[in-house]
Amino acid sequence: LMAGRDHATRFALRPRVRDDGRVHITLFTVGSRGDVEPYIALGRGLVAMGHTVRLSTHARYELEALEAGMEFSPASGDPRHIVESETGGKWLASGRNPVRIMKRLLDVSGPIFHQYLKDCEAAAAGTDAVLFSVLAFPAYHLAEAARIPAIGAYLQPMTRTREFPSLFVKRSWSRFLNLWSHIAVEQITWQPIRREVNRWRTGLGVGPLPRSGLYRPIYKSMPVLYGFSPEVVPPPSDWPEQTKVTGYWVRQRPESWRPSEALTRFLGEGPAPVYVGFGSRPERKPEALTGVVQAAVRRAEKRAVLLTGWGGLKISDSSDDVLVVDDVPHDWLFPRMAAVVHHGGAGTTGAALQSGIPSVVVPSFADQFFWGERVENLGVGVNLPRRRLTVESLAQAIRTTNDDHIRTRAAELGARLRAEDGVARAIEQLATFLTGRLEP
Repeated sequence: LMAGRDHATRFALRPRVRDDGRVHITLFTVGSRGDVEPYIALGRGLVAMGHTVRLSTHARYELEALEAGMEFSPASGDPRHIVESETGGKWLASGRNPVRIMKRLLDVSGPIFHQYLKDCEAAAAGTDAVLFSVLAFPAYHLAEAARIPAIGAYLQPMTRTREFPSLFVKRSWSRFLNLWSHIAVEQITWQPIRREVNRWRTGLGVGPLPRSGLYRPIYKSMPVLYGFSPEVVPPPSDWPEQTKVTGYWVRQRPESWRPSEALTRFLGEGPAPVYVGFGSRPERKPEALTGVVQAAVRRAEKRAVLLTGWGGLKISDSSDDVLVVDDVPHDWLFPRMAAVVHHGGAGTTGAALQSGIPSVVVPSFADQFFWGERVENLGVGVNLPRRRLTVESLAQAIRTTNDDHIRTRAAELGARLRAEDGVARAIEQLATFLTGRLEP
């Protein structure tokens, strides 16, 4: 009880305010592009208000952080190298099983975890408040040691509720079992790292956490911002007052960006094509997956834009009905498509929904299943888990997106999402969390 009281008191701390009235905030995140871009968007918004922002993430995003006006602090590990390794491949093959995901995550992160803790310590030095993603949890412990505010900034729903189960659980049960699914997943993720984290915490001077971890004492006290829309995941009635769903944190593409001549020409030469891309997941047999995709698109009588990604699709060259691209801003490309076939990552799902174009979600890992189910339940697309992917099933899913009802619902939802300003809403909530010190 005393531990819970101490943690609750800690979240009432005010940030240090500098002589000019500004606050220094450090954003912590790790992962692929979809895990980083929302924080670049959020950081840019804070910088525009005159605050000093530091981004702690992988070195491949340093230039983008600096261009957004942020300081940069590197975090160990190249996400592409990690997922392309043998252990990374096994991790991505864990499906939705939280035990397997956590065990294989430790296999992947073990060699760099100690260095990452040091990287986080360097990133937190001299800052006034921290915001952190799910996997960047060391930031919380550093904030506790420094006695500064810590705020969860998540892209997936992680807060306990009785209204739906943990995102790692497929089926909703009773309200009681829904709640316990969240608690079970919390413990599955905490227990394997408890001893190591507690040793680190002892070195920071804050002492070990109990077997229950952080979850019990901070459940109703730590502020959490969610970077998705309440239109997509309505906030459950039993979420704490300090948990806020703000809308998507959308990064604006550079004004100087222009599509390639080949892309412009391809779009103008026929009906709207289907986009197909599976994000940052490398494939063991990319040629086989590419063959399924090409055959399915042609069976559905569509043209296609294929995103090669980090080895998910592999095709030697474009053709009359298929254009191969490496990287195109989703907010520009998706509205020009007939349908968007994607893996169900949080960022890609948000971009597809905002475009107003129907989706075919092909989830294979962790929260992707949750987003695929949300898309289908919202009536704006089709959920096609990877294990059921065949030429015919994908072709049928693409044909389904031609349905007028689905297209209308997708367009209406997209218009509502585009009317939101998730970054502005998040900053407004931060101002409340940090005692009004972030107001312009």
